[in-house]
Amino acid sequence: MTDILKLLNVSKSFGPAQIIKNLNLNIKKGERHAIIGPNGAGKSTLFHLITGHHKLTAGKILLENEEISSLDTHTISRKGLARSFQVTNIFPRMTVAENIRCGMLWSKNLKYSIFRLVDKDKNLNDSTNDLLNQLSLRHCAHIPAGLLSYADQRSLEIGITIASGANTIMLDEPTSGMSNSETARAVTLIKKISEKRTLVIVEHDMGVVFDLADRISVLVYGEIICTDTPEKVRENQAVQEAYLGTERNR
Repeated sequence: MTDILKLLNVSKSFGPAQIIKNLNLNIKKGERHAIIGPNGAGKSTLFHLITGHHKLTAGKILLENEEISSLDTHTISRKGLARSFQVTNIFPRMTVAENIRCGMLWSKNLKYSIFRLVDKDKNLNDSTNDLLNQLSLRHCAHIPAGLLSYADQRSLEIGITIASGANTIMLDEPTSGMSNSETARAVTLIKKISEKRTLVIVEHDMGVVFDLADRISVLVYGEIICTDTPEKVRENQAVQEAYLGTERNR
């Protein structure tokens, strides 16, 4: 399995504080890769570096062997990498379908067309409806996105993320704030939409992580201390001491 995303000796400092320290990480094409770690470990900073929201202090990031370290977020997205955020990021006054169309404008090369013209694009509308079916949101396609439940808004954001046509998707705490039933539904959705894609996920819920991930990387104080399968990570003594703690005793 080839590497689709590589981080080579990546460091990030904010003033005198070094948040990411000479980090190396390989994400394999088609895998579901979870990044876990305690609060303050640098997980969100790492996501921001990969997606161009922060610039590196040192090192390189490669997407399909092309360096993306100096590119802006929109260019990185057009090269096939898209992300969601911890805080739900949708257009609340637009309909659910219009939110999905916004994401699809990138992949359909329609850019910022006037919506009344976009509405007449059959291929775009068919693709929108197909994705809404995958998200189980077709029944609310024409209501304002802000009226959706919290869990459905999170599902919509995942839909916007993949609507761009990205082959690599990065989800930041996608089940945060959900009930057990909502979490189970979100996991089922993530499994479905990550088929034939590469998934990188940051998630605090260890049940979700061990259910979803093919491999897990453990980030502690800006350094990867372990990358392995869920089973081996669970048994790793350094991981137990640094992060999982009592999880292993449950």
